[in-house]
Amino acid sequence: MKNGDFVEIQYIGKIKDTGKIFDVTDETKAKQANIYNEGNKYEPVKIIIGAGHVIRGLDESLLDIEVGETKTFDIPPEKGFGKRDPSLLQLMHLNDFKKHGIFPRAGLKIEINGLWATVRSVSSGRVKLDFNHPLSGKTLLYEVTVIKKIEDLNDKISTILKVRAPGIDVSSQNITYEDDKISIGLRGINPPYRSSLEEFIKSDILSYIPEIKESSITYLD
Repeated sequence: MKNGDFVEIQYIGKIKDTGKIFDVTDETKAKQANIYNEGNKYEPVKIIIGAGHVIRGLDESLLDIEVGETKTFDIPPEKGFGKRDPSLLQLMHLNDFKKHGIFPRAGLKIEINGLWATVRSVSSGRVKLDFNHPLSGKTLLYEVTVIKKIEDLNDKISTILKVRAPGIDVSSQNITYEDDKISIGLRGINPPYRSSLEEFIKSDILSYIPEIKESSITYLD
């Protein structure tokens, strides 16, 4: 594998110290680990290696694995969800929450000014909040299988669409490539998000599918 390759992978992500699974692409394994969420879609993931579609440590690990192989990799915090930052711990008055009808308890996740924090403790009328990522400071263990390397042009474009617009039904979008001209359907994507999405898709296509020229890309409703 090399940077820029399009691949389809399955993986299981665990916290190394405890063996607890926190992310998995297989529905059966998610249910077995009691982390199944009915709103999630469990399926192999298509990504571009080196494009930052997954955490850095997993991205780099894919350079050391072949199609059809399954390998397990240790990923240190600095290549996972970062080291813990003490400056992201904050104390707030309990009354500031109560007046909004919120009654904090340890472990509760709360959104404050667009940022998510975990309540670490509640005592003496004060609430300790932790704005670090829940997996910061953790060494992770990823078991990864590379199912296939994606070579088909339409499949590569579908991969880019899926990454850039996760909620989009890629199968319903019309993608055609003929006479060096490519048309991409973006049904259900409305302004103002649409214009920025088109730019991101174009940038990814030009960066990772060099045979497609900028002038040949058009978008359809």
